[in-house]
Amino acid sequence: MLLAAFAAAAAGVSWLALRPRNAAAPASHADTTPDGAAATAAAPPTAAAITLPRGSWRAAAIDIQPAAVGVLDQATTLTGKITLNEDRVAHIYPLVEGRVAEVDVGLGDAVKKGQQMAIIQSREVGQAMLQLAQDRLQLGFARRKDTWTQSVATNTQAMIQLLRANTPVEEVETQMRNRPLGEYRDKLMTAYIAHATARKNLDRLTPLQDQGIVAARQIFEAEAAWTTARATLQSLLEQIEQDARQAAVMSAQAVQELQTRVAVDETALEILGFDRGAIATIDPQQGEALAHCPIHAPFDGTVISKDVALLEHVGPTNQILGVADLTTVWLTADVYEEHLRLLQRAANQSVTFRSAAWPDRVFAARIFYTGDIVDSATRTVALRAVADNADRMLKPGMFVTVELPAPAQATVLQVPLTAIQEHEGRAFVFLHMGDDAFQRRDVKLGRRNAQGVEILAGLAAGDRVVVNGGFALKSRMLADLLAE
Repeated sequence: MLLAAFAAAAAGVSWLALRPRNAAAPASHADTTPDGAAATAAAPPTAAAITLPRGSWRAAAIDIQPAAVGVLDQATTLTGKITLNEDRVAHIYPLVEGRVAEVDVGLGDAVKKGQQMAIIQSREVGQAMLQLAQDRLQLGFARRKDTWTQSVATNTQAMIQLLRANTPVEEVETQMRNRPLGEYRDKLMTAYIAHATARKNLDRLTPLQDQGIVAARQIFEAEAAWTTARATLQSLLEQIEQDARQAAVMSAQAVQELQTRVAVDETALEILGFDRGAIATIDPQQGEALAHCPIHAPFDGTVISKDVALLEHVGPTNQILGVADLTTVWLTADVYEEHLRLLQRAANQSVTFRSAAWPDRVFAARIFYTGDIVDSATRTVALRAVADNADRMLKPGMFVTVELPAPAQATVLQVPLTAIQEHEGRAFVFLHMGDDAFQRRDVKLGRRNAQGVEILAGLAAGDRVVVNGGFALKSRMLADLLAE
């Protein structure tokens, strides 16, 4: 008896915590319809008064509250399921074929983004590493050669300008001293000195011809020698100028080609999962370690599947690990056609749900998808919502109860569900008439939720209703009926 009284008292406390809002107590005996219009309550049937001494109220857990007008929150209940957040789950496949050289994580382990989880020993990776090392070596050679070639080309152009300006040989040698010219220095200086010598010889013989000291033949030969030397020098200047420019262009192209090859090699390794830091430190002397392909965690998460063993042969078609971020999960539910109106403005709205594992906890999720197609088999539309799961209380695969709020809330006359009694198919409540007297009052019920029920007829706002302990009064009423 004491246990029953405690339960009834607890139910009374629950109703107090969930009492209707905006309660009013009009003096008139009228009900409020869902559309807000006043409706005259049906006259209560005459019922004999029931007496229960006040000293027995506590044992019977009697609780009396006035019927009140307030908002009746209605919600549609669905069965839902907790699933992985599909935007934060990764099924990891190796990008190369090879043998598993190392496994660094276990099922359920927490991993950080970029953390190494396994190592695959791959011939493909080893060859790519060696090719990159070789191309880098060739690029280094090409760059040093290009530096020399570009310097030679620049100096050659400068020397050609001096020679075309008929600069004295001594000054040319002074300005071009210690400047690399390659094989062009000897060729140009030889031709230039020959040209200068031929010119001086002609200039020396020309005055002597007027004095009859030098024969015309000597003058002719001197002019021919000077003309030949000049033509040779001019041809050599043009040829060497073009050769120097062409050599500079070819050298730059060779460097560019090797730079492209190195970039391609590095990109190929990045595609396989290597970061730039690891690629930059490749050393052919690392031996077999060059063939190691690490598998890294794509984001912070938990290892939810592990299908790899040491020394196992794997390839791009083998899933070896699964990682999921469990700090958020998805709530999935199937909404029936008759409830589709509840989804009209549900996007980005919150929905509440409960789990049998945590009966005293109410969870919330934000709806991000309400479906566009009705499933032909189940006649339902998919609902998806994302819920915070920082405390990991929600486990993927868990079934939950989802509450969809009604599109509109009704203000009605209502009492707690615990106040409603039934006898011979009729619903009624007990009114407190004052002192120790109670009276049965038949009522017409309307909408209801988990705590309260709408009264369409039989009560008025402010009527004092027994909301707990009605069982004791009902027992006494039935006893009086049997006595009659």
